[in-house]
Formats: sequence, structure tokens, C-alpha cells
Amino acid sequence: MSHPTPSPRADRLRVCACAALVAVPAVASVPQGVGVWLVAKAAGIPTNASGIGGFVNGAKALVTPALVMTAAVAPLALIAGGLVLLFGGRRGMQIIGTSLGVLLLLGSVTALID
Repeated sequence: MSHPTPSPRADRLRVCACAALVAVPAVASVPQGVGVWLVAKAAGIPTNASGIGGFVNGAKALVTPALVMTAAVAPLALIAGGLVLLFGGRRGMQIIGTSLGVLLLLGSVTALID
């Protein structure tokens, strides 16, 4: 009697289950305040900031680098979307629209914070 060969889907399910069994205890062992403290320190939020002031300082510190990164990548996405359109792909306009939309969204968030 031979054993049936497991399907690729069953293999992926086993890998995901094993990864979850390893990741959950690892994440649970990290103290809860450490992640918040790390982000606040990296963003330059003062420790005495409380309430809405701390939120605004954190948003300002995190949105500005994201806006710079998006502005740096947007021309590449426009070129890539144009090339996709040039070669007959249907997703070219979606690539162009997404890159401009994210840039516009981050710019408006920065304007609202200031």
C-alpha cells in the first residue's frame, strides 16, 4: 500500500502553520512597550509629548521621510507604467495612477499636519 503524494497546497498549508507556531511565541515574548518606544525614538518624538501633540509630532516625523521616498520612486513608476503601456499591457495606467495617487495622498497628509 503506497501513500498518496501530498498536494502543493497541503505543503504550503503545513509551512504556514509551522511559521505561525514559531512566530507567535517570538512576537509574544517581546515586551509591549518596546515597539512603541523604538518608533517614537526613531521619529524624534519627545518623551514628554502627550495627547494630540505627541500624535502630530509622530505623524510629522514619519510622513516626511515617506513623502521623500515616494517622490524619489514616482518618476521610476511613471516610466515603468509608460513602458507597460507601450508594450501593450493593460496595467500601465494603473501603475501610473497608483504612483501619482500615493504621492498626492502623502502630500495632502503633510499639508494637513502642518
